[in-house]
Amino acid sequence: MKDVCKQPGQVLDGEVEQTRRGYPYSFKIYLPPCYEDQLAVEYPVFYFIPGRGSAPSAWFSAGINEIADQLILDKALPPFIIVVTENTNKDSHGSDIYNDLLPYIENNYRVLDDRRYRTVAGGSLGGISSYRLGFQYPQTFSSVGMFGSGIISGEEEQVRAWLEAIPSNQKLRVFMDTGEADPLMLDRAKVMKSLLDKFLITNMLHIGKGGHDYNYWVSNLEMYFLWVAENWQ
Repeated sequence: MKDVCKQPGQVLDGEVEQTRRGYPYSFKIYLPPCYEDQLAVEYPVFYFIPGRGSAPSAWFSAGINEIADQLILDKALPPFIIVVTENTNKDSHGSDIYNDLLPYIENNYRVLDDRRYRTVAGGSLGGISSYRLGFQYPQTFSSVGMFGSGIISGEEEQVRAWLEAIPSNQKLRVFMDTGEADPLMLDRAKVMKSLLDKFLITNMLHIGKGGHDYNYWVSNLEMYFLWVAENWQ
């Protein structure tokens, strides 16, 4: 019999039927190897938000699950779950994610109920939504990931207010990754970093050889996942 723990994880379609907005919320979820066999195990969870106009499939089409499989099967990281949301074109502050999707995931999947093991990340507009969620709800998320993204122009005062209000026992960690060929977002990421440094928020800005696209962002996910997992100890 094959050792199922050596098999890749599963990528499944999901739907929240009852929502505050009045119609279903669609998502995709990655369940790690052995999820169906180790029923007593609970897992860290990553919420990934697609960019403008993208669907929940966007991150998976670029290979996010393959990166997760490699890290888990090589035992570089303990198993974790990935939830990819709908885009936030009409929900830029992620209210549907926070009010509908997150409770559904918590109630229907074996995720750890501890902010240390819950993070939100996104690409482009999804990265903006991720910092809005993380900065407003530090009691829920321990870290934020921003890919090809930075502070949106004109929101500096609001971000200062959010950061100033974060309790000392709920400090966030923020990871940013932007390509050299993405100058506008790189500039906005540097502005965000200056604010995070001012408020003593642990952060990392990685600048690589790439542009504003999923293939570049996914190429740096191993670095990102390992960085997040430093806080799981």
